[in-house]
Amino acid sequence: MSLLRSADVFKAIESQVSQLFYRQLICPHEPGEKCSTSEHLTLSEAKEAAARHASDAALRDAVWRCVGRYAHSDNPDMAHRGQLLALWFAIPYLRKSVARVSNAFYVDVADVRSAMIYGALCELAVVDAGGDVREEVMRAANSAGWEAARMNTAERTTDPRSLVDRRHRHDDDHEFARDESDVHVVGEVDPPLRKRISGERLGATLHGLGVLEEFLSSNSEQASESDPDASSESEPDASEEDSR
Repeated sequence: MSLLRSADVFKAIESQVSQLFYRQLICPHEPGEKCSTSEHLTLSEAKEAAARHASDAALRDAVWRCVGRYAHSDNPDMAHRGQLLALWFAIPYLRKSVARVSNAFYVDVADVRSAMIYGALCELAVVDAGGDVREEVMRAANSAGWEAARMNTAERTTDPRSLVDRRHRHDDDHEFARDESDVHVVGEVDPPLRKRISGERLGATLHGLGVLEEFLSSNSEQASESDPDASSESEPDASEEDSR
């Protein structure tokens, strides 16, 4: 039985960030730069500051540079937190891209999400923390999503609309073509198998982030707390023991 709460890796990351950074402040200042706690940002403030159209561009860039430094930290825990923060900042925009890619190529949105997360993490590992971290991470994530959709010909929808020629150019200068010869019609996947596949995708992504065990542990604890009778069911009643 899977303890994963959602097959949506974006939602899983959002959940992890809310738990790991609960009541923690984020410092957007450069190393060695003097600052006070009052200048640090809450999680919601940091997300707003890191947004694409944030009113303070200087603060936005500072927050992303901070995230880049975290991700490159020699401390594994700090590096994982930096990776999660970067993904969390990018997710609102990646959701829109996922929908566009999936609609254009008729592929499973879970595949596109996973590809974008992988692309973002790969770029985050090599991007210069002093440069435009946000731009590079977003570019890599979107490119990975589009490329995965182009390469994914193993599973296609049985929607009749996919069986037509769809040659045209996309607004983002991504060129793609779809012919009947590109389409591989497959039968419906039964719900249990689809659920298992989705859970495995999410588990693999969380494992890559290095937070799978922590995620499973937190979900296990929450499951125990939500079922207070579980412990009593597992232990025989004292009166029953006496009667025996």
